[in-house]
Amino acid sequence: MDMAFKQRLTYINFFIRNIPAFLKYKIFKKPRNLSHFCGEKGINLDYTNLVLNKALSTSSPFCAIRFGAVELSCLNNHEKIELGFKHKYKDSVIYSMKNNAGFFPPTQKNLQKYGDTFLPILNKVDYLGISGAHMEDYFYSRYCKNATPILYEGMEPLRGDWIKKLEGKNVLVVSSFAKEIETQYKKIDLIFNNERIVPKFNLMTVEAPLTLADETIEDSSFFELLSFLYKKIDSFDYDIALIGAGAYGSFLAIHCKEKGKIGIQTGGATPTMFGIMGKRWENRTHVSKYVNSYWIRPSRKPKGYEKIEKGAYW
Repeated sequence: MDMAFKQRLTYINFFIRNIPAFLKYKIFKKPRNLSHFCGEKGINLDYTNLVLNKALSTSSPFCAIRFGAVELSCLNNHEKIELGFKHKYKDSVIYSMKNNAGFFPPTQKNLQKYGDTFLPILNKVDYLGISGAHMEDYFYSRYCKNATPILYEGMEPLRGDWIKKLEGKNVLVVSSFAKEIETQYKKIDLIFNNERIVPKFNLMTVEAPLTLADETIEDSSFFELLSFLYKKIDSFDYDIALIGAGAYGSFLAIHCKEKGKIGIQTGGATPTMFGIMGKRWENRTHVSKYVNSYWIRPSRKPKGYEKIEKGAYW
């Protein structure tokens, strides 16, 4: 049995195993049970908080990323092409990669390059935030099986107390709302009613490109902006980077580790750490319980922002 045929069989096996959970979610909106994942047990919010606290207690470089559902769908399409099951990227993948993840221009060639670039560096990941996305277990098993699986929700800054380990550190935040984050951090005690939820640290920011929905940048591309972000991040003397930057995020977190730093992909929840609210968190009590008059909504919006999960971040 040659390796290519064996790999196709492995993919088919994972695909079949994923069907029940996929259908339950599609039909009944029932989320997948993540307490057991690829042989690992006890994966929950408390465990995730414990893991991140322990990792941040040392000065050793590491990166923690997640597979976004949109990005994973693209990688899955890429895998099907590589294994001979498909010949091109689906229209739904093309649309969501641009609209939801900010990848541009979403041509067949560029999407292929995305997978070709991303998959080989996944073996550098130390912690993978899982969310129950379709075929997540396959990509973990094949590309980053040495990573420790944790709950992606637990990587949100207001889950658990792991962000207290940022005390006194040089913290770089990469976000499309960088300017507002800087302004908000100056009144962080008021934002959290003097509860010291967010510790004192030396804040630095990098403004991530906002290329979601109908927004784009002429004469540029995802890969050009990614290279720019690498250089921008490297210009700062930081200890830990918290990253919420769409499709750029995983690449940036891995890059931080390669540079001897710590990179955590805190994702779209990153602004909540600074009292910046979005629709997605209005009914999530771990965020909404802190909201007061000092909280704001992001003013920076891409064209067509309502197309992004009905304006989830605004």
